Amino acid sequence: MSTNFKRAIKNPLRKMFPEEWLRQTARETGLIKRERKIDPTIMFWVLTLSFGVRLQRTLASLKRQYEKDAKTTLSDSSWYCRFTPELVEFLHQCVIHGIENLLKNLEGILAKNLNVFKMS
Repeated sequence: MSTNFKRAIKNPLRKMFPEEWLRQTARETGLIKRERKIDPTIMFWVLTLSFGVRLQRTLASLKRQYEKDAKTTLSDSSWYCRFTPELVEFLHQCVIHGIENLLKNLEGILAKNLNVFKMS
């Protein structure tokens, strides 16, 4: 993937999902009860940007990517035990936030079509 393409994708996403919003949502959903080795912002970006059309990822490869991005080493249990209902709820809230953000920025028919996904 080219650097320009990565920048074109990452910059708008980082505006949509600011670090403080991700941390607050991680606390609200119970994903993070106290700050330890797993950083919810790094985990979010690893889980969302490490997939692609032709990429096959395993939990082990995601763990390696997390360790690279966080510049740390994790035990297997520290990583695998994060795949919980709280992570599902965190990611669910991120999807809702993303859709709502898109709705604010879209006009016309597309916005009307996406409006059916708006959560209260």
